[in-house]
Amino acid sequence: MDWLHEYDEELRAVFGDASVIITGFPEPLRTQGLAYLHQFNVFKAGSHKNYICYLLPFWLRSEYGLTSEQVHQMSLGNVLIMLYFFLQDDLMDSKEPAAAEQLPLANLLYVEFLHIYRPLFAPDSSFWSYFKRYLFEWADSVAGEASSDYFLNDRVKIAHKASPLKLCSTAVLLLSDHAFLIADSEEMLHKVLITLQMLDDYEDWEQDLTEGSYNCLLSLARCQLQEGQGPLTAGKVKDFIFTEGGLASYAETALANHSKLAEYRLKAPHLVAFHHVLVQNLQHIAAAIEAEKQLLQGGGLSYWLSKNRNT
Repeated sequence: MDWLHEYDEELRAVFGDASVIITGFPEPLRTQGLAYLHQFNVFKAGSHKNYICYLLPFWLRSEYGLTSEQVHQMSLGNVLIMLYFFLQDDLMDSKEPAAAEQLPLANLLYVEFLHIYRPLFAPDSSFWSYFKRYLFEWADSVAGEASSDYFLNDRVKIAHKASPLKLCSTAVLLLSDHAFLIADSEEMLHKVLITLQMLDDYEDWEQDLTEGSYNCLLSLARCQLQEGQGPLTAGKVKDFIFTEGGLASYAETALANHSKLAEYRLKAPHLVAFHHVLVQNLQHIAAAIEAEKQLLQGGGLSYWLSKNRNT
């Protein structure tokens, strides 16, 4: 099941329309906005690949009978609101005074998102109640992240950092008269978003440790430290990952998330396939580390031979 390339042509059209919208902004916001869009364009080398944001409406289309135009508009809206919230994150993380210059760009992106979604739902639609709740969840999550250990104590708030993503799945279900599935879709997305954050946090743990940013893997490593060992260091995290098998238990959490996806009634096989790839990535990394450790334990000669038998 190809959850990505099946939609290449349509996704190119989405990013093309996003570029057209941002091109209409006044300078210097036009140049800033296009450069920021470029950073997240899935077709650009070196870009951040936020696949679930772009593709979720397409993944739900065939199951819930939406038109291609409706799905295109939702994906376009997702791209714009994604840029808006990532700019918010950048502003909160940055200590540079110049970061405030991004505020006008963020507001224009937000307005364009509303321009896309307003024609889809009447002012009294329940969609706008969900909209308010998802923004409250996001705000609560980012505001409490520095003082709370979400991975250990309140894991759903990890997913709430991306709560605005649920806007499009809720929109799909409301438009297709499947509102009774919204709660299931929310819980399903929570599991996927937690695993996605876990994978990102494995890749970013060294930077996050240096910057003091919250990180799921660091939370687990810190929890495993014996009392009196002092603050977390890069050396201790490496011991946790490479010596104590910490990544294996980390990957098991992601696998447990995957097993729970079958409990929900939302029909989203592409979403499940996407999550399976995330879980496999973590499992393969953990298995590779364990295999490397076994070779080292087997002695220097066997390790050398394993590394050089094909050279």
